[in-house]
Amino acid sequence: MSEHVIVGAGAVGSATALLLAGRGEQVRVISRRGTGPQHAAIERVAADATDAERLTALATGAAALYNCANPLYHQWFTDWPPLASALLTAAERSGAVLATMSNLYGYGPVDGPITQKTPLAAFPDAFVPLPDNGFLVTEMGSLTGGAPGRVAEFNAAGRLTGMFPADPPSAFNPHGISARPDLKPDGDL
Repeated sequence: MSEHVIVGAGAVGSATALLLAGRGEQVRVISRRGTGPQHAAIERVAADATDAERLTALATGAAALYNCANPLYHQWFTDWPPLASALLTAAERSGAVLATMSNLYGYGPVDGPITQKTPLAAFPDAFVPLPDNGFLVTEMGSLTGGAPGRVAEFNAAGRLTGMFPADPPSAFNPHGISARPDLKPDGDL
């Protein structure tokens, strides 16, 4: 029987905890408020997952550390860096394997099944609201250089209405640009 530490008590973290506990593993679920599923093999702990020292102490002796946290979109820019840093530090110091839950956004549109060989696309970086309740999203180029970045425009219903520039150079990466709602993305970028 191994010990597993899960950061995040939402749908993915809770399902992972219950699956592992059902297999007879010892599970520690970490969340800000100490919530999570109730099971004899699950310990629920209230802790700040951005505190690398505390997270390391909680992960010491664990076979795996699972990142099942998911900050709100509008908080990704501020919340992900310290959370990712603490998780990496805790895994390195404790010796636990770091398993990270993610989403499929990094792949962008695909024409077939997503496999381990599917290249990563650009991914969201910054969100800028527009007066018509739509929004702009700057998308950083993929970490592997497989896709250039762009600025995407979405309408109030959340549907993609444009990607700018239409044909970006391979090294284009708008990370850090300040998108201004008073500018038209197609003519001013």
